[in-house]
Amino acid sequence: MALFSRIPAPDVLITDGLRGAEAACNAAWPSTRIQRCLVHVQRNTRTDLTARPRLDAGRELKKLSDRLTGVHDAERAARWGEALNAWHLRWGGFINERTFAKDDPTNPKATRREWWWTHQEVRRCYRRLERLFREGRLFAFLEPSLTAAGPVARTTNRLEGGVNSPLKHVLLDHHGLPEEHMRRACEWVCYMKSAGPRPGTLIRPEHWKTTRPAQQSSGDGDDNGEPEYDTGIDWNDFHTHVPWKSDD
Repeated sequence: MALFSRIPAPDVLITDGLRGAEAACNAAWPSTRIQRCLVHVQRNTRTDLTARPRLDAGRELKKLSDRLTGVHDAERAARWGEALNAWHLRWGGFINERTFAKDDPTNPKATRREWWWTHQEVRRCYRRLERLFREGRLFAFLEPSLTAAGPVARTTNRLEGGVNSPLKHVLLDHHGLPEEHMRRACEWVCYMKSAGPRPGTLIRPEHWKTTRPAQQSSGDGDDNGEPEYDTGIDWNDFHTHVPWKSDD
């Protein structure tokens, strides 16, 4: 809400499905349409059904979910909805089957409830797809009222690959930063992706002052008479068994 309240309401919001973002959108931008990221929908399907569903109903439903990113026009979207409805006509009774605790007392669920859906994962996956299609959140990117001003994204890939991925990489490359420094590093990455960044303007006069005086070294060793490290590398330091014949 703190973020959305500072931004003018867009025509459409593409979201990964987390309820916090959608709730904030409904509160701050009540007239904004929501387009669910189709890639995240497919990921949710794989989470419920796995990559290789065991049941025939699950395999058919996963194939239907995999077709989502192949929808590019209203005709294909309508055919996809018809296929989802046909799936329900074929498997509606299957996903409504129940298992009662008295019939499966060894199931851990039996200690918490009297009954549960037998094919809960398949049922949850179907209900998600049906709800998103019915609410117009699967193919909002095809609606003429939204595309009149230009094409509408159907995934969050530009955000994931353009912003989120660099943020993850900068934290990984600088592993071990304190939390405050991690925040500043993320702010810097976001700032450099803004329109016309000018990093030189962020440097203040006091930043040019060193925090500690530079120590002068004679190069002959420290006060204890021990030699100091330098930048020179001699062949014989690493290959003493084969002296290097130098003309110097």
